[in-house]
Amino acid sequence: MTVELSAIAYSGVLLLLLILISAASNVSAMGQAWGVGNRDAQPSTEGFKGRAKRAYMNLIEQLLVFSALAIPAHIAGIHSDLTVLAAQLFLAGRVAHAIVYLAGWTFISIRTIVWLVALVGTFIMAYELITSGALILSVAVVAAPAAM
Repeated sequence: MTVELSAIAYSGVLLLLLILISAASNVSAMGQAWGVGNRDAQPSTEGFKGRAKRAYMNLIEQLLVFSALAIPAHIAGIHSDLTVLAAQLFLAGRVAHAIVYLAGWTFISIRTIVWLVALVGTFIMAYELITSGALILSVAVVAAPAAM
């Protein structure tokens, strides 16, 4: 498996882990009956519980975009030092973002900084895909039926 696809797979594992952490913290706060019930009452979005949910929701957003670029690049055979760097930046940024977000660290805007690291990886992947010529926009022209 390429580095680019591995980054997507490892991000999927990270997403699963973040979802489990969020679910466990919600059940811990709301009780076992809430966890197995219909969950009509919404859990609090404050503190660790809220950060855990926001961390996985943010990963979903960025992973969707990165995957939408990296998978077509892989299919098109685009594999370069830049796509590897993009994947490494994305994964490192997302792991760091999860740790920083769950810990609640806010000094020197660290959460934003590590989020930007992953975003830079996404932009590099987009650049490689666009400049490779693999993205060709085509418009199908449908001829009108001949008049009878």
